[in-house]
Amino acid sequence: MTNRELYKFDYFTIDHYAEIIRLTKELGYEFILHKTPYEEDRRDIIWRHDVEFSPDQALKMAKIEAEQGAYTTYFFQMHSGYYNIFNKYFTQIFHEIESLGHHVGLHFDSHYFGISNEEELNYFIQLDKEYFEKVLHVKLDTFSFHNTTPFTLGCKEYEYGGLINVYASYFKEHYEYCADSTGIWRYEVLDEKLRDPNTRHIQVLIHDAMWSDTVLSPRKRVHTSIQQEAERMKALYDKVTRWGAKNIDD
Repeated sequence: MTNRELYKFDYFTIDHYAEIIRLTKELGYEFILHKTPYEEDRRDIIWRHDVEFSPDQALKMAKIEAEQGAYTTYFFQMHSGYYNIFNKYFTQIFHEIESLGHHVGLHFDSHYFGISNEEELNYFIQLDKEYFEKVLHVKLDTFSFHNTTPFTLGCKEYEYGGLINVYASYFKEHYEYCADSTGIWRYEVLDEKLRDPNTRHIQVLIHDAMWSDTVLSPRKRVHTSIQQEAERMKALYDKVTRWGAKNIDD
């Protein structure tokens, strides 16, 4: 069996992503937020995006969802090595996703601060929350951890730093979990899980660059998103010639 077959490369395309959203709606799942009170009799889904590499790709997904009346949560980083949410280009993408009707949250990086206890966790989440809200003119109520560790997975309180913790015991007790981390289904294949009549409450985690316009391996999907951003930056640099600046080449 090839890696393409074993790890379902064909699954992770933008076109197939649209099909999965359509399937979820057809199966009668209600898209809810983490702050939505749990109801045993409701068939629901908490659909979240941890924006890791490409806000551009996240925007494509946000448009697909909005077109089908599916509203999800996009968690953005403040300390990403792949994008700067406070760069005007990415800030505009952030607000466009929000304007489509989606929810937004903080994708919190405990590694950046070297956090080792819950007192520090509360402090730095609150710090990031306040800055994020003031600069981007938005009110946050939820956060997700970036690159979880044994420590952060052990932080099971419902709230830290004034934000709901998506990894809290509350969600583990009430919702099943399906994630595309590293570009594969780490637990169960999503559409198979959705079709299971025993699935009533589930939290789904999606990562932007793990989905591509064409069939690629997980590594190539991420490299493609990085290269696309590099090309955007090169084109941006070349625009300086518009103002009469020299742009000397061979």
